[in-house]
Amino acid sequence: MKTITVIIVDDELLAREGLLLRLEERQDIRVLALCKSANEALVAIEQSQPDVIFLDIEMPGLSGLELAQQLQQNLPLAPKIVFVTAFREFALTAFDFDAFDYLLKPFSSDRLNACLSKLQDSLSQDETLRQHQKLDELLNRKTGSSIDGFMHNLEVSSQVSLRELQQTISVKSGSEWLRIKLDSILWIEAAGDYMCVHTLEGNHIIRKTLKQFEEELDSKHFPRVNRSAIVNMSKLIKLSPNSNGEYIAHLSTGDHIKVSRKYKFQLDELRS
Repeated sequence: MKTITVIIVDDELLAREGLLLRLEERQDIRVLALCKSANEALVAIEQSQPDVIFLDIEMPGLSGLELAQQLQQNLPLAPKIVFVTAFREFALTAFDFDAFDYLLKPFSSDRLNACLSKLQDSLSQDETLRQHQKLDELLNRKTGSSIDGFMHNLEVSSQVSLRELQQTISVKSGSEWLRIKLDSILWIEAAGDYMCVHTLEGNHIIRKTLKQFEEELDSKHFPRVNRSAIVNMSKLIKLSPNSNGEYIAHLSTGDHIKVSRKYKFQLDELRS
């Protein structure tokens, strides 16, 4: 079970110490700091980066709601906030600040334990999602495929090596799933709500977005060249300027694709 790191923020000494004693009864909780003001809490949060803040609302100076707002605006991954207050009327406002929970003083041990159990479940889900995203990024860099695409390749491939899977992408065309070799892809263009994948064997109309293709393909080998097209760098022969200051990508197959100035410099870096 994950150890939940906590900071307690309350201007009342007895409230801070009382909550500390109750949290210390659990082995899965580690209290990092006790803060008597929101400003003091800002420093502690920056230093220790807790999972959760138990936060009083009514405090002198910066209020708990104002602290929550600052954290949301300034931290890319803000800690979860459990508001602790004696004032019921703040409940709806608290949830406007994405409060994880709201404990109304005085609260029972059962109510606190229910909150902590929900925190455990939520933090575990967050960690699973982060690991999934990390694996997805790593798999994308190594194989050119997302987790979902890679798993589908494994499902539909009865006798195929891992190396072969790394050199293909799985796409759905109509009601059929196709496995296309990356080396056969020439370029990909957006066509309304669909994508057209141009390959050596022919064209495939795919219900997918350009962003999804960018996530699944290695951008070093399949860079975007304008707002609606991706090319296979291995098929690129040359870039030539046109009359309006943009460029034309000439592929080995004779295809010509417009390259906007924004993406031309990226192509130059990839070719160098």
